[in-house]
Amino acid sequence: MSVVEKTGFMIVSSERRSLVFAGCLLAGLLAALIVGSAGSVSPTAPSALDGAQAPGLKTFPVAKPYHASQSWRQRRETFGWRVHEAFDIPLDRAIEFAGWILEAADRQQLAPELIASLVFTESSFRKQARSRTGAIGPAQVKPGYWADFCGVRDLWDPEQNIHCGAQVLAHLQERCGTLACALASYNVGFNARQRQSGLRYVSRVERYRSKLDQV
Repeated sequence: MSVVEKTGFMIVSSERRSLVFAGCLLAGLLAALIVGSAGSVSPTAPSALDGAQAPGLKTFPVAKPYHASQSWRQRRETFGWRVHEAFDIPLDRAIEFAGWILEAADRQQLAPELIASLVFTESSFRKQARSRTGAIGPAQVKPGYWADFCGVRDLWDPEQNIHCGAQVLAHLQERCGTLACALASYNVGFNARQRQSGLRYVSRVERYRSKLDQV
């Protein structure tokens, strides 16, 4: 009976053991070289290929992602303080309104200073303001005319009211083509004949906006 049959183990010659050991050593060295070269490359380091362009391919500029320099809370409080300083509004109320105004401005792509000046002109930042013509809320929106257009359910809610006012102003600006026409139409109506009244309204809004811009 052979040694393999007796012991169940395979007898390997010295030459074969040397070959196996050399192969393992070579594989280990190759693995170490690969890992070492990969670890030495910094993901942020500039590559020698930076700026290179493959033949036949075109490069196109891509906008960098926007990183806000201020948090939402900082932005709201900063703008609220400006409203407080410009219009002598209590600071807590100014900050509360600032959040709604900034959101409305972002949605409608309007300047927040413009919306704040409109709200101050219309209601002096009073939530429950109501005119003799039926306009209500901080932005003095007429529910019968604009509630369905804005898709809001409660124009007495100051947040919805300001959002609707900004939406109406953006719509009028698109329809008119100029901000002055949009503001006048917001006050007296698009087809109204009270031209002088509309111009006085535009002048007031612009005066308040200039005051806010200086803060």
